[in-house]
This record gives sequence, C-alpha cells and structure tokens, in this order.
Amino acid sequence: TSAIRAARPLEHHRPSIFFIGRHEERKGLGILLAALRQSDLDVSCWVAGVGPDTAALRAEFGGDGRIEWLGTITEADKFARLRAASVSCAPSLHGESFGVVLIEAMAAGTPVVASALDGYRNVATDGVDALLVPPGDVDALSAALRRVLADDELARSLVERGAARADRFSMAALAEAYVGIYGRLAGGGVD
Repeated sequence: TSAIRAARPLEHHRPSIFFIGRHEERKGLGILLAALRQSDLDVSCWVAGVGPDTAALRAEFGGDGRIEWLGTITEADKFARLRAASVSCAPSLHGESFGVVLIEAMAAGTPVVASALDGYRNVATDGVDALLVPPGDVDALSAALRRVLADDELARSLVERGAARADRFSMAALAEAYVGIYGRLAGGGVD
C-alpha cells in the first residue's frame, strides 16, 4: 500500500475509468465496454492488459474514442493510473478468489466499482468501501459508474473507507498479525 500511495498520479484532464486485467471472458471487460457504450459519460476508459479476447473486443468497441487501449503496462504506470483514475472497475464474471485489484485501487485513493463476487466481497462491502453490482449486469454497472462519477460525496466516502480497508490488508498489518500469532504459539497459547 505504501508504494501505491507514493506513486505520482498520471496527469490527465478528464474523468477516467481504469480497468486492468487479462482480456478474457471471466474478467468482464466486455461488460464494462458495453456499459460504457450505452452511456453518454464524458470519460476516458483506460484498458490495461491483453489476452485472448483483445482482438475481438477491439473489433467490437474500437470505434469508441473514449477507450484507450494500453496493452501491457508496468507496475509504475499501473500505480500512476490507479492514483489518477476517477474510478477503478473490476467487472469480473466469475473465478476471482480474492480482490487484490480492489485493495490496490483502495490504497491508491480511487473509488471502486466491481462485481459482487464472493472473492471480491472478501475485500469490499457494497455501499461502504465500494459499489458492487451483479456480475454481467450491464445496466447495473453503467448506473454504478455514473453514480460514482456524479456524486462527489459518495466518491469521497468510498475513498476514505477504502483506504482504511486497504490498510487492513497492507504487508505491515499482515506482518504484525503473523508476529502476534507466532508470539502466542511460542508462548504456549493456541490461536
């Protein structure tokens, strides 16, 4: 979390939605792009990553000038974009065991809109530190993105609570928890 927070935000002059992930069906990029297509949001949509569906997605959505296809990016660029984005979107459909991408966005001070998958609910709580929508629901995703982008108070609340949530998953917090467990075990106690 400290490396993410230390990153210098990318300079840009337009609200932005950031997606990072493998371009495959389960990551839900097609759902995000469909939600963007049906909206009139004046945003940049930064799409980082590549995968087996990249060519098909670019063919279907490539005409939308709001989409910036970034390809593979460095960790430094990822952190700079996370720190600059107006919202980080993780529209996965299934197969997510834990939401590291959500924790990174929360640590960056970026509001999160994601699918309400069990793995993501291990990290985020709908309406508290993220907005969670039913997986694959284009309308719900579009509405959640619009809501975060239009409601500054909501965005600030999600950022504030998200930062606290990210701190609970920081390496320092995890190390402290492990030290406590080992201390109790070494002292003869059971966790």
